[in-house]
Amino acid sequence: MSAQLFSALVALGREEHALVTDGRWEDLADLNARRERVLAALPASAPAEAMNDLREAARLQALSAAALRQGIAETGSELRRLGTSRTAVAGYAAGTGALAPLGAYDHVG
Repeated sequence: MSAQLFSALVALGREEHALVTDGRWEDLADLNARRERVLAALPASAPAEAMNDLREAARLQALSAAALRQGIAETGSELRRLGTSRTAVAGYAAGTGALAPLGAYDHVG
């Protein structure tokens, strides 16, 4: 039974990597809940035959972590770009003397 659990970790790792590289962030919560259940069922020490699965699961986790970091960086860049655009639009509107439509800008600008 424990060998199946270690294989399940690898399957979850592959699924996670696919979700992350596809940008399917909303599906990660369900995957994490399933992984927690598998982790809770693992024995205190891994049998020797599980070592390859553990190595593969760790490799996949590292790939997913790198893809997540990249996604976070890209999202941050996009948010900064949108913030800059918003400031520019506010500046253009102010230069025309036109009033901004109600609700067009929040307290930030």
